[in-house]
Amino acid sequence: MKNVAALVLFLFTALMSPVNVGMVEAFAACGDDDGEVVAFVPVGKGSYGGVNDRRFMVVKSPDEWKELWGEINGNVLPLPPLPEIDFSRQALAAVFQGLKRTGGYSISVEAIIETGDRVTVFVREQEPGPQNLVTMALSSPWEVVVFPLPQKPVLFTSIQ
Repeated sequence: MKNVAALVLFLFTALMSPVNVGMVEAFAACGDDDGEVVAFVPVGKGSYGGVNDRRFMVVKSPDEWKELWGEINGNVLPLPPLPEIDFSRQALAAVFQGLKRTGGYSISVEAIIETGDRVTVFVREQEPGPQNLVTMALSSPWEVVVFPLPQKPVLFTSIQ
């Protein structure tokens, strides 16, 4: 019952909050007023993933997902349970910032917008400033989100 109440509170807060700044930037970057916002849900996010290269990818099959989940969690024992995805209706957008020498870095999917000929995933990457205090540990930020299975090509673009 607590989970249901928490979900209702989360959805109410999301619906009542002002327009996401990232969404506004995504529409501006998209340059197409006819775009439609595609709903997405985070599946996982972290600062210390096992993927060491900068990579943006779409996952459309259970085998790809199982392999990627193992790579993301290659430095975690025991391996966390694989989140279930209905690949007949859904796909995953996975973004990886690559190996960094310190903490303070992050990557996130800010918006997904569908236009006439494509689906665009807008990604924000942040890095620490010269005066920021950061952990002195290797990091590899990542995020994976699930969204409706696209029928058009999926492109990734960075926003500031």
